[in-house]
Amino acid sequence: MNLSAPTSPTAEFLLSVEAFRSLSAPSAERLAALVQLRNFAPGDIILRRGDPGDSMFIVRTGQVFVPVLDENGKQQFLVQLSARHIFGEMALLTGEPRTADVVAGSDCSCITIPRETLLPLLGEHPSVASFLTEILGKRLMEQGGVRQVGKYKLVGEIARGGMAVVYEGIHPTLGRPVAIKMLSHALVYQRHFADRFRNEARIIGSLRHPGIVEVFDCEEAYATIFIIMEKLAGRDLERLIEERGPFPPEQVRSIIHQLAGALDYAHRHGIVHRDIKPSNIILDENGLTKIMDFGIAMVPDLEKGMTIDHDMFLGTPLYTSPEQATGDHIDGRADLYSLGLVAFELLTGEPPFDSLDAHEVLVKQVEEPIRPPRLLNPNVPADLNEFVLRATQKRPEDRFQSGREIQAFLSKQSGVTLTEVGVKTLTVLYDHESGPEVELWMNRVKALAAQIPGAVIRFSSEH
Repeated sequence: MNLSAPTSPTAEFLLSVEAFRSLSAPSAERLAALVQLRNFAPGDIILRRGDPGDSMFIVRTGQVFVPVLDENGKQQFLVQLSARHIFGEMALLTGEPRTADVVAGSDCSCITIPRETLLPLLGEHPSVASFLTEILGKRLMEQGGVRQVGKYKLVGEIARGGMAVVYEGIHPTLGRPVAIKMLSHALVYQRHFADRFRNEARIIGSLRHPGIVEVFDCEEAYATIFIIMEKLAGRDLERLIEERGPFPPEQVRSIIHQLAGALDYAHRHGIVHRDIKPSNIILDENGLTKIMDFGIAMVPDLEKGMTIDHDMFLGTPLYTSPEQATGDHIDGRADLYSLGLVAFELLTGEPPFDSLDAHEVLVKQVEEPIRPPRLLNPNVPADLNEFVLRATQKRPEDRFQSGREIQAFLSKQSGVTLTEVGVKTLTVLYDHESGPEVELWMNRVKALAAQIPGAVIRFSSEH
C-alpha cells in the first residue's frame, strides 16, 4: 500500500482544502475517520444563530448562504460559500454561541469536524492552526465581520510576522489608537509560547518608562491571546538603516544614550530583554526611541513556576551575546552586548557578522572579536568606536556593567560636565479628566530631556 497518497475519498478531499494541505496522508486518513459527512436540501438550516459552537464545517458539494445582519437585525448582504469553504470556526474557537444562521442554498454536503477532534489536531499540526489565524484575521477585518477584541474596536492590520499579527484598534475609554498584538494559533498550542506571550504582557505592563512601549491590557479571545499596547509613531531602526545606511554619529550617540537609560530601568526592575535588535527599536520623527517586543524577556520571579526548555535557543543570532549563544547564565550585560551590535550597525550600515547560517553566526559571536566600526566608516568618532568595542567584549565582566555607566561614558566623552548647575522647574495644573493626555505629554518631555547629555531629570506628582 502506498502511504504517500490517501486511500479514502474524504481524506483526499481534506488534503485539497487549504487549511489541511500540510497534513501527511496518514494524518489525513486519521482525521477522515473522525469527521462526519452530512447532506442538506435547499433551504435547510445548517446552523442556527445562538446554537453552541461545538464544531466546524467544510462545504464539500453545493452552496450555502450566510445572511449578514446589522445591529438592528436587518440583513445587510448574503455571503455565498461553495466547495472547500470553511464556516462555523469562529464559534468553535471562542466556545460562544453561533452569531449567524447558515442555510443550504442548494443540495449540498458538508464535512463536520467536532471540537474534540479539531483541538488535538491543532496541537499536533501548527500549520493547520496557522490557517485558523488567517481565517480569523479575515473575519476580524471583513465587512460585517467581528471587528472587536474584547472591549477594543479594530481599525485595520498594521503588521504580521511568524509569531503574531498586529492590528490597530481604539481604546474604549481614552478614544486613542492602540496596537493589538495577536499570538498566532500555531504557537498557542506549542509548549511555552502561550505562557511567554502572557508574560510579555505582565512584563511590559509592570514598566513605566518613556523609552519602553506601554502595555494597557491583555485579552484572551478566539482561542488565542491579544496584548493591547500603545500605538507607536515612527519606524523601526532595521528599516531606517536599510533606507538610509549609516546614521550620523551625533544621532547614534543620542539613540544609544536613550536606549541605555531604558535598559538600565528594565534591568533595575529585574528584567533582561534578550532580543535587543534594530527591528525591536522604534525611532520617531522627534528622535525619540522606544524598545518593544519583550516576548522572550527573562524575569526570574515569573519563570520560577514555568517549565523551561533549556535546550531551546532564545534570541536573534545576529544580535545575541556569547553567553546566550552558549546557554550560560545571563544578566543585563547580555542586553548591553546587543546594544553594542546595534550601535555598530547604526554607524556602519551593516551588522558585524552576517551569514545565512545561524550556527556560524553564533560561533562568531562567541569566538570572533568585533571589528572596530572605524574600519568600515572613518567618520566614526573615537568615543563611539570605543563604546562599540567595550560593549561587545566576550566576557560580561569586561563590558560596561550598566546602562547608567554607558550614559556616563557618552556624556563624559562628549565633553559635558556639571561644574555649573542650572535648575528649571515646570508645574502643570490639570483636572482629572485630562490626566491621560497630560501623562502622555509628560512622557514625551521626559524622553526629550533624557537626550540632553549630563542632564539629571526629576519628576514628581501631586494629587
